[in-house]
Amino acid sequence: MAWEIFYPAGPFALLPLNDDADGTHRSSLVWTVSEADGAGVMKLGDRAFLAEVEKRMGGVLGKVKTVGHRSSWPLGFHHTAKITSERLALIGDSAHGIHPIAGQGLNLGLRDVGALVEVLAVGARLGLDPGDPELLKRYETWRGLDSFMVALATDGLTRLFGVPGKTASAVRRLGMAAVQRTPMLKSFFMDEARGVSGDLPEILRA
Repeated sequence: MAWEIFYPAGPFALLPLNDDADGTHRSSLVWTVSEADGAGVMKLGDRAFLAEVEKRMGGVLGKVKTVGHRSSWPLGFHHTAKITSERLALIGDSAHGIHPIAGQGLNLGLRDVGALVEVLAVGARLGLDPGDPELLKRYETWRGLDSFMVALATDGLTRLFGVPGKTASAVRRLGMAAVQRTPMLKSFFMDEARGVSGDLPEILRA
């Protein structure tokens, strides 16, 4: 089970990994901080780092015992309307860079792969070259709007949860409660989060 907590600086996500050989539970951590705080967080000693992590976890997974290798990447909004060129098709993070929310980058990448495979398979049945411009254009058209809308949604959510103050927090709680109480809305957002909505490639419909 993955946990994601939204803080003003951005999401704080705990993602499950396989247990160690001795049965110790492990998780991967995605911790978003402001650009001004990034270098300081990376310089924290293990004890101070674990203390900060546990504070932000709020006891969700109990006490954290050890910390592994840490890495840092700057976040940004990157989207291009043109993802194909001569005998070239971009997929995944090479085609779009979005905020790390609910694994949406992975979902987009899987849909990119599925769409490209389907387009190329149709082309092969018609006897077309894999680099045929019309095939690549079909892939670009298919994936362009979906990736742009997901990028806008993740950026918008990050900005929404980054608004400080009690009033903003109350509005967010009311909105989340409304979604929880409305089956149709809840189902819509769950499908979006799982990456199973919209014009899916055949390989992802099973």
